[in-house]
Amino acid sequence: MKTRISILKDNQADVGIGTLIIFIAMILVAAVAAAVLIQTSGVLQQKAQQTGKEATAEVASNLKVTSLMGQTDGTHTYIQRLNITMELAAGGTAIDFSKVVIKYINETTSTTLNLQTDVTGAATDKLFNYSEERVGIGNPNFVLQSADLAVVTMDLSQMNQQLYPRKKGILQIIPETGTMVIKDVVAPPTFSDNDIVQLFP
Repeated sequence: MKTRISILKDNQADVGIGTLIIFIAMILVAAVAAAVLIQTSGVLQQKAQQTGKEATAEVASNLKVTSLMGQTDGTHTYIQRLNITMELAAGGTAIDFSKVVIKYINETTSTTLNLQTDVTGAATDKLFNYSEERVGIGNPNFVLQSADLAVVTMDLSQMNQQLYPRKKGILQIIPETGTMVIKDVVAPPTFSDNDIVQLFP
């Protein structure tokens, strides 16, 4: 009598190992993707913070022109100097006027001015004077801070851009950071006998 030997074939173990390999591969792929996402989110967060700081500086460092006065020549024929009184807008940060650029534009000429750093020097065709009528914080210097009231003086005669009656100029004050301030400078029809003419407000 012959004994019959039956061999049972079971492939389930092979299938289980394949599934395990696929599962481990999926975990590795997910881990790599998570690392990339975390790194990307970190970079985006840093950029967002930097952008937020720059945007805040753009909004919060605005200058506010409170008045604009013109000084006429001896015969009251034209305005030879401009005195611009300004302060920081609400919430503004300090502005270093050694980094401020001022442009004055009329019908024919555009002039770019920088700060006159010699406190005893006068305004010239390329330089404007800066002084502080009211010192809010610290000592008077070339930095406009909270509660300070500053006066910028421009010599239109030195620039050969005298302002005659009914004529117009454009004033651009460009700080290092923040929004540029633009003011129209419009002369009245006559100066009468006034040595000082109010142009704004």
